[in-house]
Amino acid sequence: MANCHKLFLEFNNLIALDPKRKKTLRTSRDAVREKIRRYFQDKQNGFTPKFHGQGSFMMNTIIEPLDGEFDIDDGIYFKVKTKPLQAVSTFHQWISEAINAHTKQNPIDKQTCVRLVYARQYHLDLPIYYIIEGQTPYLAHKGKGWIKSDPREFIKWFNQKADNDGQLKRIVRYLKAWSDYRKGELPSGLIFSILAANNIIFDERDDVALYKTLLNIKSNLEWSFVCYRPTTPANENLLEDYSKTNKNYFLRQLGSFIQSAEKALDDKTNQADACKAWQNHFGKDRFPFDSEEFIDNYFRVDIRYKLKIDCLVSQTGFRTHSLREMISRKLSLLPKKKLQFSIVECNVPKPFEVKWKVRNVGEEAIRRNQIRGQILNDTGNHRRNESSNFYGSHFVECYIIKNNVCVARDRINVPIKLPD
Repeated sequence: MANCHKLFLEFNNLIALDPKRKKTLRTSRDAVREKIRRYFQDKQNGFTPKFHGQGSFMMNTIIEPLDGEFDIDDGIYFKVKTKPLQAVSTFHQWISEAINAHTKQNPIDKQTCVRLVYARQYHLDLPIYYIIEGQTPYLAHKGKGWIKSDPREFIKWFNQKADNDGQLKRIVRYLKAWSDYRKGELPSGLIFSILAANNIIFDERDDVALYKTLLNIKSNLEWSFVCYRPTTPANENLLEDYSKTNKNYFLRQLGSFIQSAEKALDDKTNQADACKAWQNHFGKDRFPFDSEEFIDNYFRVDIRYKLKIDCLVSQTGFRTHSLREMISRKLSLLPKKKLQFSIVECNVPKPFEVKWKVRNVGEEAIRRNQIRGQILNDTGNHRRNESSNFYGSHFVECYIIKNNVCVARDRINVPIKLPD
């Protein structure tokens, strides 16, 4: 069975919102909050806004979408003693006025929020609530008036479902990334969060957990195509308005995803084909491709002899160094160096075969789609020529094969660093 757990963790790192970007978004959001505060201070109409983040940004399930533009939600709360006399539209108008000219595009007044658009980056949705102490908040819905709604309660519910390892949140991100890649109408992030939380089967491996969770989701939806909101407004079926066409499309896509997962996890599927199966649903440019091969898949391993390899690091105009010496002296290996790996010690009686494995790993290897790990034949001189193309924690292994048995092996790490 191919094991893609580590690749899923790398995939998660690629799709999850970068911490630096999160910090920038918080700064941007806080600037909007301050602008709204000043508006109501100047207006002196008796209302003082409070704020509470909500949605995937606060739940830490937000992903970087393929089109580069995502949304964050920031609830605006007005604490009152009784229901406001002003109309819902008045509150929407106040918020629109407060943030007007904050970005080049005018605010968009939607049914459930006021949207502030940062062109080609993201948009900030600002839902508006009034709250009486000790009671459920009411959302300012332009079509339905004031309706009970408590997104804070949903975040609490979801976090209680989440595990300490973060697997539930990763599964939600994987589902969102699948929806982002697939054409056609698939559920919202909110629906996927509920379906995942209610159907997750935890496992030490993310690929297995995703497969089992998909099976659970499909089975329950085929029995009853519903997704009830677990918090206020309670018992709202979020799939109620799904057309028959969209319902059938969603179930077909689930079935296709499950079939690919089954292929990826089949005992007869190698690592490369497993990656291709997952890429069908996440995209070739996004999900890592790993074709790493292992010597014990081809030969019996019985280590009985010594083997030592080293690497000569060279660049035109510079003195040649031993890689092992550089590592021991804590000298940095930088990109654009020539690398010649060779056997420097071996006591295996001839004849024998020599094989190599060059393994590229890390975010840069994923970005360049150059993850490697195939077992390679020696060219006949017991050497392997490579180059330090890009940074990352790589390694090279060498194997001695005698009478169809791997009798010696050695490994050298190749830690390529970014220039200062």
